[in-house]
Amino acid sequence: MCDHGGTCEAGDFFFDHPEALDALRFATRAFEPFSDTLLAIPSTPGWTATFENPDNGIETIQLQNLSVPANTLILYAGGYDMPGNQVGEAGPGKTPAFTLNRGSGVVTGPTANDFTPWGGSIAFDTLDNGAPRNWHFDVDTLPAPGEIDFLTIAFHELSHAFGFGTAPSFDNLNSSGQFQGAATIQLAQSTVSLAADGNHWASGTTSPPYADPPLSALTASLVLGRRRVLTPLDYAALADLGWQVPDKLLGLLGDIDDDGNIDGRDFLRWQRSVGNTGVGLLEDADGSLEVDDYDLWLWQTNYGRKTTSNSSFAAVPEPCTIPLLFLSGISILRCRPLRQISRYR
Repeated sequence: MCDHGGTCEAGDFFFDHPEALDALRFATRAFEPFSDTLLAIPSTPGWTATFENPDNGIETIQLQNLSVPANTLILYAGGYDMPGNQVGEAGPGKTPAFTLNRGSGVVTGPTANDFTPWGGSIAFDTLDNGAPRNWHFDVDTLPAPGEIDFLTIAFHELSHAFGFGTAPSFDNLNSSGQFQGAATIQLAQSTVSLAADGNHWASGTTSPPYADPPLSALTASLVLGRRRVLTPLDYAALADLGWQVPDKLLGLLGDIDDDGNIDGRDFLRWQRSVGNTGVGLLEDADGSLEVDDYDLWLWQTNYGRKTTSNSSFAAVPEPCTIPLLFLSGISILRCRPLRQISRYR
């Protein structure tokens, strides 16, 4: 296992696969535009950060007096041979109640409407029936048939660490298998069905506002050889948990000129504005207050998609699926405070 100071050695998943760590760091950028202000957790004597060992999934690790900077989540990442077809696991760590009060909302109990963890752990499968798991790590190319896209799993599992299916504020919005968060209903024009486990969207759930709606990243299974990224529906659910999600992430992702069509004109606008920073930049596709390479990646990923005034929202069959069952170096996610822009079991 990578030690808690971040040192890795041969045999550790992220030491043996440095490209996996690069991909995981890239995946965290999907959450950086959140504008929440999280209070620092000082190394006050008496508090203990508890999480599952991401290098075996069994052992419980306890860190005494962990210091967590403001606007930061700490994730301990690793990998091990998971049972069956499980390929990823993640979730927030356990803490005393006082360490959860990093924001302004209620974070525990039947009235919870926010989620402010210190962090948690994330793990990835290493073997498939004794052979190395057939991972695809590159973020700029799509997986080949039969490969498992690491970026897809990272997006999915990070969302669990951010509270999807794991936070009290998520549970409080599950009514008889229907998720009824306000942002989700506004986007989908209805409640959205959850899977039988209550921790994922129902199989085949797709996202508005696309004319050809993509599959959500947060169903319980994936299609081999395919990539899924976080959709507006996924972001809407995270907003309902209490995260402050920029409006840019709740619309047609990558539509830089805001004309309902992702095409070459969007790229030209991005090209002329790359490097600019500030509030209200149309070319800032993710609402991070900076026109950068992630905005370009969103455009590339969604190129050719369009929106429609009659956005369809449906479930479609998913062939050749592998279940994603929940859950070391250290990966730190920083939630940038964006002052002008309106999270395991």
